[in-house]
Amino acid sequence: MKTMADNSEMTDFEYISKNFDRLLGKPGVKAILVLDRETGNVLKTGGNTDLFRKESSESSKPSISNDAPSDGAAEPSTADGEGVVELATLVWNYVDVTEQFVQDLNKEDTARLQRLRTATQELVIITDPKFILAVAHDKPNSG
Repeated sequence: MKTMADNSEMTDFEYISKNFDRLLGKPGVKAILVLDRETGNVLKTGGNTDLFRKESSESSKPSISNDAPSDGAAEPSTADGEGVVELATLVWNYVDVTEQFVQDLNKEDTARLQRLRTATQELVIITDPKFILAVAHDKPNSG
């Protein structure tokens, strides 16, 4: 079994890409979104991007980056791309507000994992100094 130490020669993006399909194949996972932590640009998406469509808003939005490392994945269509950018904006704003909340509680602490459960699905957001990973999946049954 390989560990992070075994992957020390990989770039962060290569490490995420390597594990992307494995994560996307997990039961209940609907979609994955990877954002650049500094800019908010969408670096990689997978799964059912139709989940991300909603009416557009006038707020400033992160963009889909053309500078992300190429992994051979197809670019999203315009409609899919707009939905993904809208989700990226929502995730970006949610992470920023949550981080400010944590900083107000304790200046030496950081938010690493955020879990948001709605009536129909759950969104898990993992923050890293270089990336934000958001995974949408089916809402677990609450016995």
